[in-house]
Amino acid sequence: MEGTRKSTLNRIIAWVTNKPGQKDVLQSTPYWIYGLPGIGKTSLAHSICKKIDKRKQFAGAFFCRGDDTNLSQPRNILPTLIYQLSKTSPLFQSIVTEHLHKNQHMTPQSMPDTLFLEFIRSIPVHSNPDTLVVVIDAFDECGNTQSRADILKVLIEAAALASWLKIIITSRPEVDIIRSLGTAAKCDLGTDLEATADLRSVAQRQFNLVASAWFLPTPWPDESLFNRVILRADGLFIFIKTLVLALEKCENPKECLKKALQGSASVGLESLYILYSSILKAHSKIAGFWRMIAVITTAQYRPLRKETIAELAGLEPNVVEKWSGDLSSLLYRDEGTNGAIRVRHLSISEFFASNRCDYRDDLQAAHMQQGVACLQTMVKQLRFNICKLDDSRLANTGIKDLPLRIEQNISDPLQYSSLYWSTHLRFTPDKIQHHAIFGSLKKFFEGLYPLFWIEVLSVMGMVSIGAPSLRGVISLVKVNSCTSLHPKMILIRCRIPIQPSLREFRTFVVSSLPSTAPSQSAPPTLIFQRDLSYQ
Repeated sequence: MEGTRKSTLNRIIAWVTNKPGQKDVLQSTPYWIYGLPGIGKTSLAHSICKKIDKRKQFAGAFFCRGDDTNLSQPRNILPTLIYQLSKTSPLFQSIVTEHLHKNQHMTPQSMPDTLFLEFIRSIPVHSNPDTLVVVIDAFDECGNTQSRADILKVLIEAAALASWLKIIITSRPEVDIIRSLGTAAKCDLGTDLEATADLRSVAQRQFNLVASAWFLPTPWPDESLFNRVILRADGLFIFIKTLVLALEKCENPKECLKKALQGSASVGLESLYILYSSILKAHSKIAGFWRMIAVITTAQYRPLRKETIAELAGLEPNVVEKWSGDLSSLLYRDEGTNGAIRVRHLSISEFFASNRCDYRDDLQAAHMQQGVACLQTMVKQLRFNICKLDDSRLANTGIKDLPLRIEQNISDPLQYSSLYWSTHLRFTPDKIQHHAIFGSLKKFFEGLYPLFWIEVLSVMGMVSIGAPSLRGVISLVKVNSCTSLHPKMILIRCRIPIQPSLREFRTFVVSSLPSTAPSQSAPPTLIFQRDLSYQ
């Protein structure tokens, strides 16, 4: 937050500039900032970016998010940094450009991690480029232990090779990250002596805003109550932020504050979870409420809009909007993703899945329910020639209004369901009887819906995920008594083009339709490879 952790920020700037007095701080490694969830790592990362940018040394940043497919994949970090460094450094740009001219078919997916190091090694030793800084925030929300270790290995070597490149990483102190960055320059925010003073300052400012809105005398609350809040927060800025947002929504902030501080005098994360529980209490017994929460917390691949949440949870959109508004201290509308509803902090999702939550969100069971809801959505909404194309001979790139047609004809719930139904079902645990999902699978695969699903993937430029999606659920079908589905899924998987670019597969969908279904005899729809220009 603005104005906090000034000494920490100054130490980091001194490290970047290699000022005298920094001899005890390693220069040829990344700088690792770590601490518990909610302690203010992301706020500090933003402050660092802002401060470095003013010094004209900021190259770029990657802010990881566990609930976003693009921002939770480690493979996206290095291509992003290469792009950002190319925009900032003419010398680096010339090296990258030369390589791309020689390797014109390279994509972020096909790029080896070591290419980043090759670019750095290609910079002449005596060129003495200006110092540039890249920031990677919430690294623990990205990938798994192995994929994170692979990226860190490259970043550590890059920092050792290039004295002009400063890499700053923030994360929780996860075991695998400690193993990789244990000997790096580091800063433990939990030992920051300024933290308590900063927390008190931020909290008082925020409480005074609440007091002003409710015409209460300031400073508010009284010193005794205020000290209890600070004690409960135990250095976690997210506790103060969540509490203040809850007070802004309640009917009586004085009473709500007292209730929030009732119970055992827990501190830190335990106190934060108690606060979350008290905020949810008013809605916890409303039918459908926890289903909405399960849909939001299992949407790990991309955030969902209210219409999609409503469809998958079996609710009305206005109900989803009302409940998410009531819980604005925990949820928010992200206008950067078309108004999708997201949790404000990763610790909120973790609370829902913990035994601290009265209604524990069994993530595996919730994923199964989500997969079934996706299948039901596809059965309900899929149809032939869904985008109403007049000419099936045109490639995706030849249909100028394709994005508009997709927006008008393929609803967001259908788009999400088509992309992620299989991924959700793969989380189904062994302890859950698989027959719970076979009714929906049978209804989907024994109709024409798989062909219409492939058509949707085609116009969305995502045919490539078709076969992997089917492979993901074949094992579920194979071990169940409902074996009639297995050969049908195998057949459909085999008919999905291995090389979707081949024009011979244009009439794949229409040629697969039975001749006895005249109601489906629309012009043939094409199956195309992913259109990179449409991403």
